Amino acid sequence: MALNISLPMGKKDNVKDLVFTILTKEYPLKIIELTNFIKKRYGKSVTFQAVRKAVLELVDEGVLEKKEKEFQIRKTWVQDARKKLGEIYEDLIKERKPSGLDSISGEISVFTFDSVNEMMTFWQDIIDDWFENFKKGDPNINAFQGIRSWEALIHPNREKKIMGQLKKKGIKSYVIGSNHTPLDRYIWRFYKSVGLKIGFVSGQSNFDKHFFVATYGETIVQGTYPKNTVHEMDGLFKKTKSIEDMDLTKLSDIVDKKVKIKLTVIKNLDMAKQINKSIISQIE
Repeated sequence: MALNISLPMGKKDNVKDLVFTILTKEYPLKIIELTNFIKKRYGKSVTFQAVRKAVLELVDEGVLEKKEKEFQIRKTWVQDARKKLGEIYEDLIKERKPSGLDSISGEISVFTFDSVNEMMTFWQDIIDDWFENFKKGDPNINAFQGIRSWEALIHPNREKKIMGQLKKKGIKSYVIGSNHTPLDRYIWRFYKSVGLKIGFVSGQSNFDKHFFVATYGETIVQGTYPKNTVHEMDGLFKKTKSIEDMDLTKLSDIVDKKVKIKLTVIKNLDMAKQINKSIISQIE
């Protein structure tokens, strides 16, 4: 079934859209009644012939049905449209392996990875792409909240390169962390040195320990670390008293371990602004 018309929130200067919109609330109606509705409610100068043409096209498309001299939306069309839109939505949000940044499509994309490090590499690609394509006037807030940023230890040069673009681009970046081990403090000092504003919260719920969220303009990246990954990383960070004592091999083993992890990418500026407000309010 082809959905070749706009739905009720469509353009208000298109006669077919107006006919459809009116018939979602008022039905059944004759063509002359539809014509009067369009003229009086929407202030659009339209002829009876134009409305008749639009109505008959919608009948031919299976959207409307005629009962004697009156027209209404066909219930079976609504059922078919609902089913089709549901299938489209499920396809948009289904988990899939990314094949590059072009894999991000629509408002919501959900990806699945075989390791935490594989997920992080893709995440860094998203950040790098945003920085490189950032233009003056674009939304310029980057905010992050999560238990820790271990990637600064595994990928220090790339993190420095990516985050080092902040001042040049006029981007304001904020980070909220919830751990205070010596190693965590070293990481936060690293990010502070490249221009990020750092804050801390004391939350230690399972949600705080596993969930992470970040914004890059209108783009939101969020996910949840696997329970075992958090447990192993907590143990490593707590026993490491200084950066010199850091066992990078052990950390690499943890983040490269075969484990399923999801990353959700959302394109929604209003939602990003709400997340930014929540994170920034905990710092300033």
